[in-house]
Amino acid sequence: MKKTLLLILSIVSITTLSATEPAAAYKMLTEGKAVIVDVREEDEIKLGMIEKALWFPLSKVNNDKNWKEQFQKLTQGKQIFLYCRSGNRSEKVKNILKANSIESENIGGFESLKKQLPTQRGVK
Repeated sequence: MKKTLLLILSIVSITTLSATEPAAAYKMLTEGKAVIVDVREEDEIKLGMIEKALWFPLSKVNNDKNWKEQFQKLTQGKQIFLYCRSGNRSEKVKNILKANSIESENIGGFESLKKQLPTQRGVK
């Protein structure tokens, strides 16, 4: 029984990890199955973004009463992966989205992602 439980937990852990691995998220993005959303502020995206990422800053979520409709239109029902500079703000956005019945995953911070995924010059 213990071995079976360990096997199940291992499979669940591997599945969970692979879904949130940046490379897996980016592959899903390129296949049209997901969106990657940068939640950093405008001055930060000037330093660069993950290639093909969408920009929807935390400040918009906090201050725009129509943010939810805009966000849903932007993400079009695809799997949502979030990132910011370090991963803290993207976790905040993830929790706000969850409170609004929108599932998402935090893939971390730009500082580590830019070493793993293609980047582009910042865009507004």
